[in-house]
Amino acid sequence: MKPNYFSRLAHFPPRIFPASPTPRLVNFSPIAGVNIRARSTDVFWLFSFTVLLLFILLWGAATGSYQLSLLKSWQIILSPDSAPERLVRIIWEFRLPRLLAAALCGAALAIAGVILQSITRNALASPGLIGVEAGASATMLLFVVIMPGLVPITLLPASAMLGGFSVAALIWVLSSMAGYSPIRLVLVGVGITSMLSAFSEMLITYGDIELVESALMWLGGSLHQVSWAQVEVMVFWLIVPGVLAWLFFRPLNLLILGDQVAFSRGVVHRKIIPFLLLLSVALTSASVATAGTLTFVGLIAPHIARRFCADRHGALIPLSALIGACLVALGDTLGRSVFAPLQLPAGLVLVMVGAPYFIVLMSRLRKV
Repeated sequence: MKPNYFSRLAHFPPRIFPASPTPRLVNFSPIAGVNIRARSTDVFWLFSFTVLLLFILLWGAATGSYQLSLLKSWQIILSPDSAPERLVRIIWEFRLPRLLAAALCGAALAIAGVILQSITRNALASPGLIGVEAGASATMLLFVVIMPGLVPITLLPASAMLGGFSVAALIWVLSSMAGYSPIRLVLVGVGITSMLSAFSEMLITYGDIELVESALMWLGGSLHQVSWAQVEVMVFWLIVPGVLAWLFFRPLNLLILGDQVAFSRGVVHRKIIPFLLLLSVALTSASVATAGTLTFVGLIAPHIARRFCADRHGALIPLSALIGACLVALGDTLGRSVFAPLQLPAGLVLVMVGAPYFIVLMSRLRKV
């Protein structure tokens, strides 16, 4: 009997393929009783960008209209009592609050961008997609240009945050009336954002020029009026939603594979996606209320982070936060120093510097 193909195949020795290298894992316990396992490469990049962020903050504290050395600014930060009062005021009252606020806002927007890109499975999703920035901007312009004096200046950030939450809730209701769909969420978000942008442009065009100028500085992503009180509020709004988002990194790993795959692993997207959207809205609203519109950070920071850790959200979320913090802190420092004493808004600097890099980055990828 003539042997068939499968019987002849049995006489061939099995092919031995080289095993894929097993990633080295690092165990560490940041808190007693809590053990975290991470890849050594992820730990390396997290440490590297942490050092880079600290250097940018130190350099930003020494840079400005009144130039200081890195060593001098470090000494003033560590021991302000032994430094001249004028230099202490420059560092502690003017530069450090805006630098820390820039880093916190950049980290918040980056985490919000990671969440939105994962739940919508859209590489171009950003915090502006869900209308938070457009709602906060329109609310700010409404109270500054149309109804000046109605809301105290100290409560304007809170009103902007309320406007962002309201618009995000409207977009969620409209996009989920016939059942949730990532595409429907994107389309409704784009439509509402376009309407609010047109309303904001109308207020800017026909509003009082002096009132419009004060609002435009905030809309451009300016941090010149940030105080320590706003930094403390921003710390709360970053830590609470940011830590909650990181705790859901496993469901996020499954959601990018599709709703059916996530559901087969026990992730009910109808319950978890609204909660993740709420976290994204909270992070974006707090950032917009503090520093204005910096949408570009939430778009580019996750893409840069993925080049170091792919789509592993356990490392992607903190790494994106560090990269977003570096981007905004660097943009604010360059805006203060390049054309000193003229100060450019951090949002404008980020678009001018980051947009060309983002275009080059996307052109190198074969598939987005």
